[in-house]
Parts: sequence; C-alpha cells; structure tokens
Amino acid sequence: MFRTISAAIAVLAFTAPGFAGEKTDPRCSQYGEGFAYSADTGMCIRVGGEFRADYGFRKQSGLGQQSGFGSTVKGHVDARGNSDLGPFRIVVEPTARKF
Repeated sequence: MFRTISAAIAVLAFTAPGFAGEKTDPRCSQYGEGFAYSADTGMCIRVGGEFRADYGFRKQSGLGQQSGFGSTVKGHVDARGNSDLGPFRIVVEPTARKF
C-alpha cells in the first residue's frame, strides 16, 4: 500500500504537464498561487506533496530500547472549476506511513 501511494504521488508530481514552478495560469488566478489550467478537464489544478523520514527510539519497560526508521508520504491534488450548478472543488490528500 505504501509503495502504491508513493508511486501515485510521484507520477502526479513528475508527469502532469504544466504543473512545474510557482507560476499561476492567468485563467486560474482567482484560486491563488500554483494553479495551472488543464485544457483536457477545463479545471484549474494544483499538485503538491511532501516526503518525511524520521529515526527515533523509545524505552519500553522490561524490553530495553527500540529504535528504527519511519517515513511518511503525503500528496495533495486540488482541482477547481465551474459547472452548470455553480463552482465546485475536488481535494484529494492521500497519506501513507511506514514505521
């Protein structure tokens, strides 16, 4: 599961055309910084994410110390647009943790 979510976030971050940089498409300026216009969907989309790696240890009674690595991958896709019913927004934020 962790690898699947990590791979999906990597694919979105590196293959989505027009999402690189901090520039905002003029058609999407009302939504804020970082949005790019997708001609295929007619929506303004912002893609982002983060990767965090930790190392820690804890003392358990009677068991001594345990230590290990942990990592967290978070993705963020924010899509906004207009429809016949009015404005709409789709937010997807998958998170995967491995300890």
